[in-house]
Amino acid sequence: MKNSVFSMMAVITALVLLAGCNRVQTGGRESDEALGAFNAIVKANQDRKGYHDALKHWGLSLPGGSKFEWTKDTGAGPIDFAMVIPAEPFIKAGLDVKRLDGTGYVFQAAKVEGGESLPDLLLHPYNVSDKKENAQGSEDALRRILKQKNSLVQYHGDVHHYQLSLYNEGEPPFEVYWTEQLGLDDADIVFAIPADPLTAAGLDIARLDGNWFYLAAGQDKTQMGMNPNQLINAYILTK
Repeated sequence: MKNSVFSMMAVITALVLLAGCNRVQTGGRESDEALGAFNAIVKANQDRKGYHDALKHWGLSLPGGSKFEWTKDTGAGPIDFAMVIPAEPFIKAGLDVKRLDGTGYVFQAAKVEGGESLPDLLLHPYNVSDKKENAQGSEDALRRILKQKNSLVQYHGDVHHYQLSLYNEGEPPFEVYWTEQLGLDDADIVFAIPADPLTAAGLDIARLDGNWFYLAAGQDKTQMGMNPNQLINAYILTK
């Protein structure tokens, strides 16, 4: 009888351990894999990672001055993700930043913050929720956000990239892509932003510099399905 009890306990323990091994971190396999791929990028680029205590944001700086940010605590403020882009190339190409209201773009004028001089910036903020979180480090912070809304992430097998959609239905599409594995493709991280709101605010795409290129609306294998008119910037982080 005693042996039977011990055998049963061993089976239960094994099942619990197996369930723990198979348990997803974010609520879905695809978003788990996206989390792992992004964390690998950050680990390989520790010199690009930073933390903004006032905003409670982690950030990964990108070549050319752009940045991708994610919050430590979705309850700390209305911005849980942010795409941060230097505004100067757009302004030089005719963009009137006063005409951006309601477009998904926010203009932040140059300022000094925390002893750091920040240039004119175009921001795209995205709110996931107002749930209070207490993340431990950058990896846990991103895990907690994706766990709340893992449908934000999709995998695009043709180009080995994950796509993070930072917009709601009916809004202009803002997207961040990252590679499944560093060095696997021509780009490690990609920003895809809507072009039409910018051209409507005076941007002349032919004059735009800063490694941005125009992708006309249509089907494109590097995007997921049909895309609207977009501006694309592909960032290479591999050494």
